[in-house]
Amino acid sequence: DIKGVGKNLQEHPGVAISAYLRQDDRMAPVATGYIQMHARYSSGFEGCPSSDMAISALAKSAWHPIGKRLGTLAFWVNRAYSTGTVSLKNSSHATEPEVNFNMLSDKRDAERLKEAFRFVAQLLQHKALVALALDPFPSTWTGRAKRISKYNRLNFGLTSIVATLMDSTSWLRRSLIRSVITDGHSVSDLLESDGLLDHFIRQNAFGNFHPTSTCRMGPALEPTSVTDPSGRVHRVSGLRVADASVMPFCPRANTNIPTIMVAEKISHAILNER
Repeated sequence: DIKGVGKNLQEHPGVAISAYLRQDDRMAPVATGYIQMHARYSSGFEGCPSSDMAISALAKSAWHPIGKRLGTLAFWVNRAYSTGTVSLKNSSHATEPEVNFNMLSDKRDAERLKEAFRFVAQLLQHKALVALALDPFPSTWTGRAKRISKYNRLNFGLTSIVATLMDSTSWLRRSLIRSVITDGHSVSDLLESDGLLDHFIRQNAFGNFHPTSTCRMGPALEPTSVTDPSGRVHRVSGLRVADASVMPFCPRANTNIPTIMVAEKISHAILNER
């Protein structure tokens, strides 16, 4: 009956721009880590804190031959203000909950992500990147991309054919990128139209597997508060929450270590009360 349960769901919403990498600049077959660089930066938007944005460089975008030829700059809002909900459909434990991230519902998030798209597009025009990252395009997690991402022999064969064609001529590569890989829009299309860019980010924003804040800590009298600083659920005896859901908002960082810290802190509180 606590009103805050399932409310205030937060994430790090982002989009990406990918590009075709020259053969000598692709990730070596023996290398395993996709992410080669990560950085946090400040948007400078009024009312937003420092390090409210983030960007990662991936030297390989997927397991298959096409993905091995594509580098990606993924970027996201590192301090989001949009909130969503998690709710139960029924009382059965076997039924998955209804999850609505409601990404980019806060204008500040949408505007910063659009500005980040413009920034990354400009970054890819730098002479150091133009020499190795060819034909940049807006990345989209389309139904086709989801199907082809499944690890099997058929997908390996299909992507091998397309990848070989991409290597043949620049004209054919650009044609395949526009007609097969993307939803038809180019980076320049999105830069020329704020409305089109706004539509693109809202349709294609992804999360970073960082959901938090649906059982946020706070004073018992606060309507959206669910737990106290020791993880005890308000007005429920013997129940605590010790994961990322108690965070008042999604931190400006990967949530792995902060979640471990939350669990350690609450476990110490339990031990100290014995």
